[in-house]
Amino acid sequence: MDVREDDNRTLYDRYAYPVLKHICKYISNKQDAEDLLVEVFLAAFHNSELNNFPAERQLAWLLRVTKNKVIDRHRHLTLLTMVPIELAREVEDATPTPEQFAEKHESYERLYRALEQLSPLQRELISFRYTNNMSNCEIAGIMGKSEEAVRQMYSRTLRQLRGIYYQIEGGERE
Repeated sequence: MDVREDDNRTLYDRYAYPVLKHICKYISNKQDAEDLLVEVFLAAFHNSELNNFPAERQLAWLLRVTKNKVIDRHRHLTLLTMVPIELAREVEDATPTPEQFAEKHESYERLYRALEQLSPLQRELISFRYTNNMSNCEIAGIMGKSEEAVRQMYSRTLRQLRGIYYQIEGGERE
């Protein structure tokens, strides 16, 4: 066995569990999660510089690749949600009226327009938090910032987004 294979085995042994645990937050199917784990480590094994990184940067790199792989998987898979027949009546009763649907649609459009006015970094932060349900600690590790810096950036971003949203909403009412 050469040194590179030894390094790869050590890398896998050290980080496979935390990476798999992270993947399982977003993917419930065990086989799909394990497949994604393989994809992450294949990418890692192709990065010849990764073994030269300090341990913290190795984990941050692996989590960033994991995040990208999870996002790619969600983009490429269309999931159908099936409702048991017993619950169909309850779901039917919760169907919004045409007016409610139109209002919700307009609200989403305003939100998307407001999001477009944020910087790419702010949009990524919102995505980490709401699309990936990540904690400030996890986001800080991926972004290479302190947890407090992420918390402050998140607070400023939400305030700015709220302001833009209401500005757009006010402009449409006039």
